[in-house]
Amino acid sequence: MTATTRYQVFISATFPDMQGARQALMLPMIEHGMIPTGLDSTAADGNTLLPVIQKLIETSDYFVLIVGGRYGTLSPMGLSELHREYIFAATKRKPIVAFIHDNPSMLPPEHQEPTRDGQVRRDDFVRLLEEKVPCFRWTSEAGLAELAHKVIPNLMREHRSAGWVRADQAGQGGGAEVEALKARIDALEKEREEALAQSRPPLKTLSRGGDLVALDYSCNVYEGGDCKLAMVSTHISWDQAFSCVAPLMLNPASEPVMQKALEDFIGRKALADVQQDFPRAHAVRNVVLAAHSFNQVKIHLRALGLISKSQERDNRGLPLWHLTAHGDNTMSQVMAVKRTVKL
Repeated sequence: MTATTRYQVFISATFPDMQGARQALMLPMIEHGMIPTGLDSTAADGNTLLPVIQKLIETSDYFVLIVGGRYGTLSPMGLSELHREYIFAATKRKPIVAFIHDNPSMLPPEHQEPTRDGQVRRDDFVRLLEEKVPCFRWTSEAGLAELAHKVIPNLMREHRSAGWVRADQAGQGGGAEVEALKARIDALEKEREEALAQSRPPLKTLSRGGDLVALDYSCNVYEGGDCKLAMVSTHISWDQAFSCVAPLMLNPASEPVMQKALEDFIGRKALADVQQDFPRAHAVRNVVLAAHSFNQVKIHLRALGLISKSQERDNRGLPLWHLTAHGDNTMSQVMAVKRTVKL
């Protein structure tokens, strides 16, 4: 029987105002093989529960924040329990994602901070999160569940984790056997790369250079005070796509790093893309390149002989990619600044 890996997720949220939002995340997480967990630190003395909460966070694979209209009850340190849990997760280098309510004034009064000081603390905390971790905006529990279905797979793909396997499904092989298998896999991967390099289609048949490619992505669109999750398509040239990732692969680079570079480039033109369908849009946030579009870029650059899979992997087990000699030469031709003075 094949072992099934599950991933523990600590959900941090104020209570009881975000109880419905917490429930909205449960089904998407369970469907993606996650085990939601968390504790309400206000149910007892926060300092009494703190060691238990910290242990749960430390043993979790991912950390998810839900921010509504409240900053939360202050601890003796002057920080809310929500803020303290985030700091601990960050110090433990847990993959973190935050779901932030886009318009807290829409929430019932009891779900908002009653004082101006509390509102300022809440807004300052949101700004901190937006600078440090991926943040996604929501306005309803149904919208939050829909957003989670899109965000969670990307989170799991970008941040691979060991996860949990039932004891009766865990493998019995020893360390030496595992290392031998890894070495054999590396050898087979090398043989496969060499075989692929010899069997690639002729370059003249492939789109390249200034030819355009359509890439799909999701983003938050702000229009007239409303925030919508939209799927958008953009067109960039293959030279532009290659220029985004090539400098990163002078040394082997991971797929999340490559995807982030493409998303940053697309983000600079996203508003113009979005305004074709949403003419009143005034801002775009959280550009996430669709998995099939990223794979298309990766596979095509590989087919062009510009990049190749490295035998190395990062500390999360993700494959690394590097420039080929042809890719290095092409990068210089595409990106190097040419003289404007005529000789």
